[in-house]
Amino acid sequence: MSKLYILFFSLFFSLSVYSQDSFQDRAKKLSNEMTMVLSLDEVTSEKIYHIQLKRFIEAQKIRTIHGNDKRQMNAELKKLQNKLWGKLSAVLGVEKIKLWAAHKKNI
Repeated sequence: MSKLYILFFSLFFSLSVYSQDSFQDRAKKLSNEMTMVLSLDEVTSEKIYHIQLKRFIEAQKIRTIHGNDKRQMNAELKKLQNKLWGKLSAVLGVEKIKLWAAHKKNI
């Protein structure tokens, strides 16, 4: 029985580590795209990376907690999205946010 617990714990831990790497990859890809499109400096790009990484981790927590209640999950994700735009606006400014929104709309 203890082997089963060890196996389960190992599997859970490995999946958790894998998803963290995936979040880091996604955040890096998105921050690199924003850096290219908006001509950001290295410091701003790093700030964007950390904002995006935190967003991906928080979104996963919301999906895990509210997985059975789609309405609540969508409401929480919408709050997270609004918080994201607020943080991005604070770092980038209104003009660059408008440029980013236009870029995303054209994709």
